[in-house]
Amino acid sequence: MQNNSSTFNIPSFAKQEAYNFEITKSTLEVYQELNAIAEEIEKCRLRNS
Repeated sequence: MQNNSSTFNIPSFAKQEAYNFEITKSTLEVYQELNAIAEEIEKCRLRNS
């Protein structure tokens, strides 16, 4: 039997707008540490430009 060729299905590459992360004490500490690292990198970048 022949497939229906009148429709062409295109895969969706749409991404989820946000992920639902459970905020716990340990994840909050990780975010704070990453933020501190990002701030230090920004200071070094500004100092070297």
